Amino acid sequence: MTQNRRTVIWRFMDGRAGHENQVLGLSDAIGRLHESTLVEIPVGKGFRGLNGLMPNRFSFAEQLPAPELLIGAGHSTHIPLLRCQRRFGGKTVVIMKPSLPVSLFDLCLIPRHDRLRFPPRNVERTEGALNRIQPSATLDRTQGLILVGGPSKHFVWSDAQVAHQVCTLAARHPLNWTIASSERTPQSLLQRLRSDCPSVPIVTPHSCSSDWLRQQLTTHGIVWVTCDSMSMIYEAVTAGAEVGLLELQATAHSRLAGSLPYLTQSGLATRYSDWVRGFKLSQPKRPFSEADRCSALVVSRCLKLASKTSPCATVSRFLSGRRTSSNGQNSAAGFDSLLNGCGITLR
Repeated sequence: MTQNRRTVIWRFMDGRAGHENQVLGLSDAIGRLHESTLVEIPVGKGFRGLNGLMPNRFSFAEQLPAPELLIGAGHSTHIPLLRCQRRFGGKTVVIMKPSLPVSLFDLCLIPRHDRLRFPPRNVERTEGALNRIQPSATLDRTQGLILVGGPSKHFVWSDAQVAHQVCTLAARHPLNWTIASSERTPQSLLQRLRSDCPSVPIVTPHSCSSDWLRQQLTTHGIVWVTCDSMSMIYEAVTAGAEVGLLELQATAHSRLAGSLPYLTQSGLATRYSDWVRGFKLSQPKRPFSEADRCSALVVSRCLKLASKTSPCATVSRFLSGRRTSSNGQNSAAGFDSLLNGCGITLR
């Protein structure tokens, strides 16, 4: 590949915001290293599970430029990734622990909290969720943002505990505070916060644009996040803010809770209980961006191209010009072997 040639990246979108945000974050970061053509492949219900093995299911992609990278996150993207690689070539990159054997993919970016034992060479452990945030040079420490999640299987949710911590912050640390809720935030907590902290405005997902949080993270120098919201924690850390963790009791088998000691011990975040005892929030000592780090790994392991900075072009779902590629033959052969073992033959 010459330096003037674009890297064609197919990014598989399953409709889940958290998954898509990671795919976008990684592909955007690769685009900052190499001139890229980004093609979105929607993974609807007709492409998920065994439906993805039906003949001609991906015939629409014949009119797309052949991929050099295929990137997906979430179980529903795994079979489409492998099926498209088998037919159109390219190298597969899967984000988060796959439901299929990791040996089927060219590179797996798996969070450390998944505790994968003896990871093979094609597995890279990551810290937290990849995202689209970039370190900001315009952070204002007089602007405070409180990001509130909601019930999850990893933590025991308590409206009273969260409200107490939020109101204590607002009272003891006078800043221009804004509370932002998520889709998981209980209405009961919002009602309680409006009653107990009436002077702090609350922004809900339905009252702002999809880019609102990204915009706020470029300016708010102080960010507190409930510990169940791991993706928002790492977005705030990536922006370079001073980050605090609003605490909840972890469930017995919580994987996400295992990430919290890394955050605090690395100086990336401060627990509420430590802040109450006098510990101060601090900015990261060095820029933290897992998307940028992982993009360099993808380039070195899957593309092996000379690095250069250039704009990347986004292409809507359907373009023209089909080509074939020999990339990814090993993982494609592994996919065939897995299917043959189940008595399935692709045509």
